[in-house]
Amino acid sequence: MENILNSELFKGINEDEYDKMMVCFHAEFKYYTQNEIVFDFTKGIKKIGIINDGVANLVRIDRKGNRSVLEILKKNDLFGEVVAFSNLGGDSLFIEAATSVKVIYITNESLTKRCENACNHHSRLVENLLGIVTRKTRQLSERLEVLSNRTIRDKLLCYFNILAEKEKSTTFNLPFSLTMLSDYICSDRSAVMRELKNMKDEGLINTEKKTITLI
Repeated sequence: MENILNSELFKGINEDEYDKMMVCFHAEFKYYTQNEIVFDFTKGIKKIGIINDGVANLVRIDRKGNRSVLEILKKNDLFGEVVAFSNLGGDSLFIEAATSVKVIYITNESLTKRCENACNHHSRLVENLLGIVTRKTRQLSERLEVLSNRTIRDKLLCYFNILAEKEKSTTFNLPFSLTMLSDYICSDRSAVMRELKNMKDEGLINTEKKTITLI
């Protein structure tokens, strides 16, 4: 209970209000094993999912079979058609469990329909949802900024500078593995590893597992 109330969606909502909403919204919990498909955007599922435990990835596979990770979802993160992108151009877009995952589902209609009782906590929930959409838009802007660079080195440096600015430090931890980093910047893993080594040899960065220091 405490974990899910820490979700950005339920900010400002107390336990009693949460219990009433879960009944009203017909919420359901589901469990997924590692690598299992959690949510397929091509199927038009009208629900919002909240990661209650574990890690999942928003994955895109284009028509040529190229795979890229658009977003990494952790505890209390949201996914669904109203907080992500629908399928475009025939690409495959889905949520995949990176670890074992526990998810709570709420229907879109429960969030967006007018509450008959004019509950304050329902209005608060909608406000929180709008805030989440705004945050995800900012994240998309950052991703586009990284991918707009032509070379792997420029993509890496752009992303590293974004992380350094967020941490207000030239030393920071990557939020995911080096393999996931390659997916994030839409580049071949071997080429990324080679470029990281070159950058380290040239004195541009220091690396220690997932810890990066800009020099």
